[in-house]
Order: sequence, then structure tokens, then C-alpha cells
Amino acid sequence: MRISPLDIRQQQFTVRMLRGFDKHEVDAFLDDVADDYETVLKENALLREQLATLEERSRGLAERERALQDTLVTTQKLGDEMKAAARREAELHMREAELRGEKIVEGARSEEAKIRSEIQSLRRLRRQLVEDLRSTLESYYRMMAADFGEDAGEPKG
Repeated sequence: MRISPLDIRQQQFTVRMLRGFDKHEVDAFLDDVADDYETVLKENALLREQLATLEERSRGLAERERALQDTLVTTQKLGDEMKAAARREAELHMREAELRGEKIVEGARSEEAKIRSEIQSLRRLRRQLVEDLRSTLESYYRMMAADFGEDAGEPKG
């Protein structure tokens, strides 16, 4: 059972004739004690209220901290996933570029082979034309020699 300031103020003591206390002193002392006790109770109530408020704030801060930590973890995971996706995409682009490069090189080699083949064909054609021209010239020379004599090819001096 709690004692209230009012209980202290209303407390009555039995007074003995031989050795009693001064009633006014006791009453004044009890009033002082009651005032102090009332102040302590008010302070206690105020402190409980402040404690409840601070505990509520603390719970709110703890929830925010958890939310921030969850957000941080989620952000970290998302960042890691984005890095991995970027790496995969970069590797894919690299492979595509390598394939395109290989196709270009293959096309260039094929074109080179075709050009070399054409060059050889043109060289053969040139040799053939030179041979045909030589043959035609020799044939005309022989015909002229037959028509004009053997000295026809020799210059006159």
C-alpha cells in the first residue's frame, strides 16, 4: 500500500502526557514531508512519462534503423546484381564483337583469296595473250617472208 501526501498530512499520533512531542512541530514536519513526498511523486510521474516517450522514440528509431539496414542490404544486393548484369552484358558485347571481327577477318581472307585467284587468272591471261601475240607476229613474219623473200625481215642498209 502506498502512502499519499494526504495520508501523511492527516496522520494522527497518540499523545502521551509524560513524554509527548510538540503537536505543532510534528504537524509542520509532516507537512514538509508531505510536500517533499508530493514533489517526489510528481517528479516520478513526470519521469515515467518521459521514459515512456523516450522508449516510444527508441522503438521508432530501432524500426527506422532496421528499415535502413534492410534498405542498405537490398541496395547492396541490387548493386551487386547490377554489376553482375553489366559484366554479363559486357561479356556478351565482347563475344559479339569478337564474332563480328572474326566474320570480317574471314570475309577479308575470302576476298583476298578471290583477288589472288583473279590475279593469277589475269597473269595466265596475260601470258596467253603475249604468247598469242608472239605467235601471230611470227605467223605474219613468216607470211611476209614468204611473200617478200627471206630478206624481207632484214633492214635495208
